[in-house]
Amino acid sequence: MSMEKQEWPDMLLLNGSDYFQVLLDKHYRQYGSHGNISRFAVKVKGRLEAGQLEQTINNDPVFRWLYSLRLKRQFPFQLPQWTQVKSINPIPISIYEANPKTQHIPNECFKKDIQPHSEPPFLFDLIHYENDHTLLLFTWSHILMDSQGAEILMRHLGNATDNKPIQLLAPEYIKLSIMQQLNHAQKIRDFMFVEGQKTVISLLTDKQNHRYANRYHLILFSEIETEQIIGNCGNAGAQFGRSPFLLAATMHSFRDLLERKGKSNLNIWVPLPQNQRKKGACGPLVGNQLSYLFYRILPRHLESMQRTVEVIRQQMIDQMRRGIPSSFGNMMVLLRRLPLLLYGFIVKSPTQGALASFFFSDTGKTLDDLSDFCGLPVCDAIHYPPHSSNPGFTIIFMNFQHKLRAVIAHTESFANEEDLSFFETSLRKNLFG
Repeated sequence: MSMEKQEWPDMLLLNGSDYFQVLLDKHYRQYGSHGNISRFAVKVKGRLEAGQLEQTINNDPVFRWLYSLRLKRQFPFQLPQWTQVKSINPIPISIYEANPKTQHIPNECFKKDIQPHSEPPFLFDLIHYENDHTLLLFTWSHILMDSQGAEILMRHLGNATDNKPIQLLAPEYIKLSIMQQLNHAQKIRDFMFVEGQKTVISLLTDKQNHRYANRYHLILFSEIETEQIIGNCGNAGAQFGRSPFLLAATMHSFRDLLERKGKSNLNIWVPLPQNQRKKGACGPLVGNQLSYLFYRILPRHLESMQRTVEVIRQQMIDQMRRGIPSSFGNMMVLLRRLPLLLYGFIVKSPTQGALASFFFSDTGKTLDDLSDFCGLPVCDAIHYPPHSSNPGFTIIFMNFQHKLRAVIAHTESFANEEDLSFFETSLRKNLFG
């Protein structure tokens, strides 16, 4: 990655999706243990030396510039932005020793928070294991970038970009007239605030004032199991990739879990993030390059897997034809000027004043080819999503070296080990048929 001609701006405007992450950061701090923090771990066979890594990172202009950014506290109706501090300390790496049989990643690493207004937007932890393996954990504020951006940055660090040119920043928005922006906003208002209110209530809108510890649960599938799941996607009628099938299976299992906990006949509203980068592109690195599709799953839609997949397929086609993802993105750009309190009121309207505490995502097969990092063979790579507020249940699917896995982020108050075992058994049943 050549950065000789790269200009390093001292101010960077947030895009519409970034500003939504600011709202989530505030919400998570209000009801959870920390802010809107994501993590990405890469584990290698061999020993990564902290001193050498620190030197590489501190000599890299990309990392130095990102490390200098702070989220500016904005005045009402001012566009949100990152600003650069002129003097920064060297970028440190915290070092840990762990036994892989008893502790995969020290709990202390998951408790770390980032205050984006006053602290650098990312940090590193390096864990050395007794079996001569090393794990590098990258923790960042989700306001800065999405999971794909973090992957690109870590590939850059590990010389694992296959010499693809990396795009640091997204091009400027195509400016629309105020009337065009209002038309997009009107379309989304009708879709989310009128149609949605008639048929859908938010899933898990409980407003909790207590803070609970967060946990992760990992579900692994073999390569053979992964191939079987992909085959079942077609059998269930999924025509646009695997995500509709994975979402349908998750909805059935989550419905079963809610019934186990005494909640039934709930309508489900699921926002599904859509990566807006060009296929195969190595960037943009900075910013959340996301829009969303929205699915309304009613109890009658969960009669069978085939029925659920068909409902999701039809809703996807309808939204794409109506241009909902594009209009939603344009509306989010328009709303950036609103004070966070007013912005939050508008965003929370479809869910009766609460942000949804169930999230689903599928990052796809972007990690299938990650086999080398800093000259060492990669034996694992995994995303740890932000925790939603209590009651909180987030599931993210991803591939690593052609094997599917799912990571569940949850609050300990909502799901204990027995609940998670029940959910995993149900999920496997729905995926394998």
